[in-house]
Amino acid sequence: MRKFSLSMIFLAAASAVPLFAQLSFFGPDVNATNEVLFGAVTTVPGDGEYKTLFRKNLDTGALEQLTCYPESLESLSDGFVLQIRNRFGAGRYDTRTSAFSWLEDPKPFQAGGIVARGLLPDFSASPNGRWIVSIDPVSSARGRLVMYDTDKRFRRVLSESVPRGPIPVSWAPDSSVMLYALDGTLYFARPESFFSVSTVDEKYRVLGPGSVNSVSWYSDTRFLYVSGASVYRVQSSELFARSLYAPLMGPGELAGKIPCDFDPDFDDFQSDPDGSALLYAKDGRNVYYCPLVGDDYVFANRADPLPYLLLPGNTAAVSFSWSPSGKPAVLADSVEDGKKTVKAWKLDDILGAKIFTQVSVPSGVSAYKPAPDGSLIAFVTTQGISVLSTSTWKEAATWKTEPVESIAWRDSSSMFVGGKETVRSWNVRSGSSSVLFLSSVTAFAWDEREKSILGDTASLGRFSYDGSMRWSPLAAGKIRPASATNGSYRLYTDTGAGYYANMLYARAATTPGGTSPFFAEPAVSLPKAFPFDGPSESNGIFAHGSRTGLKQVALTFDAMDGLDGLPETLRTLANYGIRATFFINGEFIRQHPAAVNEIVKAGHQCASLFFTTWDLSGTAYRIDEDFITRGLARNEDDFYNATGQELTLLWHAPYYVASPLIVAAGKKAGYRYVSGDVTVMDWVTEAQGRSIPGLYRDSSAILEGIMNSARSGSIIPVTLGKRDAGRSDYLFDRVDLLVNALVEAGYEIVTVDTLVNNLSK
Repeated sequence: MRKFSLSMIFLAAASAVPLFAQLSFFGPDVNATNEVLFGAVTTVPGDGEYKTLFRKNLDTGALEQLTCYPESLESLSDGFVLQIRNRFGAGRYDTRTSAFSWLEDPKPFQAGGIVARGLLPDFSASPNGRWIVSIDPVSSARGRLVMYDTDKRFRRVLSESVPRGPIPVSWAPDSSVMLYALDGTLYFARPESFFSVSTVDEKYRVLGPGSVNSVSWYSDTRFLYVSGASVYRVQSSELFARSLYAPLMGPGELAGKIPCDFDPDFDDFQSDPDGSALLYAKDGRNVYYCPLVGDDYVFANRADPLPYLLLPGNTAAVSFSWSPSGKPAVLADSVEDGKKTVKAWKLDDILGAKIFTQVSVPSGVSAYKPAPDGSLIAFVTTQGISVLSTSTWKEAATWKTEPVESIAWRDSSSMFVGGKETVRSWNVRSGSSSVLFLSSVTAFAWDEREKSILGDTASLGRFSYDGSMRWSPLAAGKIRPASATNGSYRLYTDTGAGYYANMLYARAATTPGGTSPFFAEPAVSLPKAFPFDGPSESNGIFAHGSRTGLKQVALTFDAMDGLDGLPETLRTLANYGIRATFFINGEFIRQHPAAVNEIVKAGHQCASLFFTTWDLSGTAYRIDEDFITRGLARNEDDFYNATGQELTLLWHAPYYVASPLIVAAGKKAGYRYVSGDVTVMDWVTEAQGRSIPGLYRDSSAILEGIMNSARSGSIIPVTLGKRDAGRSDYLFDRVDLLVNALVEAGYEIVTVDTLVNNLSK
């Protein structure tokens, strides 16, 4: 099959896209009727890039997207509708009519919407597809919780302020009821009630304290709700009656107990298919299998120990799966040897005892999803898809047709596969598949009559565009050479307003002339930069990098003693492909040598946080030059003995204590003292906040303060570990949101030594 030479344009355009710009336009090709084909290269942080094809009518201004890359897939309406999302918008493909349509909220790019930076924001659709709940960003940390009715095309604000991140909504499987969380309280509602004339006041729709982590549906109308150590079985039809009589009735029928009080911020659980047992993960690591036996005060079988699984300390996320017969499996995500990994365990009956045993899963897993009935689990790997049976944990099917970006189960026998070139429906059991539409093309052009649009794929050859995202295979098709001019317009690319990497322009070739961009760019909010904002290094302390306009910041992480937040941080940095700076204390090295090795294997810069956690400003010990020198040397030796690597010559003392003696002693030992220029009070407890009003701030407020204070060249310190009890939330649990906020603002995240080196350029 002859390929277009235009495919080279994709490579040239891709190499020119900076990480923070994320979008570049290329290859305008105009025909005689003033219709233009052009491409866009989109860079996804930590996940490479993809290309999208567009057509624009210069006379009418109409813009049409011709390919749709599957950053996210979701199966709706019992598998009849596929929802596909990327940063250009959200669309739906109806398998019954083969029709593709764009959702109007949020507004897609082809209708004037903005291509978002950062990772794809969360999005929660009801199982029947009618309602969508999302978060409209208001600041870097908070946004409005909104619901959109796709039938009536009307939106409703549910809350003016919620933390950005996961959507705090849990849907009934039949879409009849939604549970949602606001400020630590769970509410319930019928979705249609938000769009009616009269809505029952929220105070009469309270389920109880908690978050959506506190509930798990096991049928269309029933779910489990955990409060404290008690598990309640709730029927959705009784919610309104129970709410009215809550002081007398409670939230539901007592189903059983769990071993510890449930913390909705750090714990997870999931019901089995009939609500008779659950899997409970305490602090994301301690997993219990808990039969639900009601009041267990004198229940005889509770003399037997609960099946228990201690997950590895590098576990960043845990999820559960249940087979059709009710046998559970536990899956744990982590970063190991510098790579994202997945491990799995199943619950076995061995000599009359229930014991968790590890099972083999494919290597190189980037995502996984259980089938609706739990009989199969699909693992997306670098090779394609490997489907395992949960009864045997053997491979039941494989997909190696093309590299895979995302998947969604259509039913328990078939799935939607979002590949790099196509989106298909694949029957797992028979192996047959069919193309629904194209994700991208390797090249594009007009045919020789300048009427039809032709696109090439690497695996399936040439296609002809039929309209409405439909493409037909084409055995042959002559093309005409690409042209950026016709009798009416001359097309070219140049710099734009700055939000996108470049802009396409159409210049009229006839009187009176004039030039216009292909589409409007959003207002640009560039990272703050100053020609001079104080010296980068003052009194021997390196406080920030260049203020001359380089859009870079350094994220640093202090590993003092506790492991809390480290696995999640390593996974977030891996997701974005970011290299950060870790300041590592000797106590952390001695307690957690394996964790230190994982930081090194992940490729991060490792600096010194001294050999002890002592506050060097205290008077209990005499601090002199020899003490500092020996302390730094001991930390070097401990780090080398643990990793076989050397610490970089950057350091700061515990709690960022600094004095002329401390700084000078470190300099004499060859070290540069580092102190961030952004104040991050993530270590302050609520008790301290009560003593000094205004001192304590939750993680959302801290994050917003960081974004308000950050400048080009800033050093932003984050504390790992729960060193002091008394915080209700921690910044290390929101590192993903912090990184995304910095990327959205246009910053490149680098190591501290990169900022240092830039000063000499």
